[in-house]
Amino acid sequence: MSDKVLSEQLVKGIDLLDAGEAAKAVTVLKEYCVQNPKDADGFFYLGDAMAEAGDIEQAVQYYRQGLKLSPEDVDALTTLGDLLFENGKNQEAIECYQQVRKIDASDADALVSIGLVYNSMENVDEAITYFRKTLEAEPENVFAWNALGDALYGKEDIEGAVEAYRKGVELDPDDPAAHNNLGELYYDIDELEEAEAECLQAVRLDPAYSMTYLTLGYICMDQERLPEAVKYFELYLKYEQSPKAAEMKAEVKAVLEGLREELKG
Repeated sequence: MSDKVLSEQLVKGIDLLDAGEAAKAVTVLKEYCVQNPKDADGFFYLGDAMAEAGDIEQAVQYYRQGLKLSPEDVDALTTLGDLLFENGKNQEAIECYQQVRKIDASDADALVSIGLVYNSMENVDEAITYFRKTLEAEPENVFAWNALGDALYGKEDIEGAVEAYRKGVELDPDDPAAHNNLGELYYDIDELEEAEAECLQAVRLDPAYSMTYLTLGYICMDQERLPEAVKYFELYLKYEQSPKAAEMKAEVKAVLEGLREELKG
C-alpha cells in the first residue's frame, strides 16, 4: 500500500474519532498501526480512540507504545498522565508530568496537573504549593487559578476561593470551567441566583460541560422547579462520560426516577 493511501487511512481514523465514531475509529487506526508500526502518532490516535470508547487501560497501553517510539513527545506524555490520573494511577500520573517538566521546564501546566493529583489525594497543602508555583511562573494561567480556587475551597477558605475563581473569569471570560467553578461555590454557600447565572454562562460557552447541569439540576430542585431539574439531570447523564462518574450517575438516575414519580402525582 502506498504512503499516500496509508496517510489517508490515518486521516480517516482521525475523522471518525472527531465525528464521535470511536469504535469505527479504533478499527481503522488498529489497521493503520499494524501497517505502520514505527509511526508514534498512529498509536497516540489509537489511544485517543480507545479512551473515547471507554477503555482507559488499552488507551494507556497504546500511548506507552507510541512513547517508546517518541519518548520526548510532551503532548503525549501529558495525555498519558491524564489517562493514568483518570484511572486512579496517581503516582504514575505524577511521574509522567514530572517527565514533561524535565523535557520542557517552561511547561507550567504540568505543575498544575501534579497539583491536581495531590488535591485528589487530599494532600491539599502540597497541591496549593504546585498551583502557586505555576502562578509565580505564569500569573495569567487560568488553569492554575481555577485549580487554586478548588483547593482553597476544600480548605474552607471561601474568600480565597472566590478571589481565585473570579481571577480566572477575569483572565478568560470565555472559559466555561471558571464559570462552572464559581457557580458551584455560590451554590454551596446558598447564593442560588448567582450560582445559576454562572452555571448558565458555563453551558452557553460549552453545552457539553456535564457537571454544570448537575449543579443546575440541584438549584432547580431547591427552588421547587422540578420540570427544569429533570431536564438538567437528563442533560448531565447525556454528557457525562467519565468512568469515575459511574457512582454519581447512578445517584442522579435514582433522583430522576423520584422526580418523575413526583411530577406524575
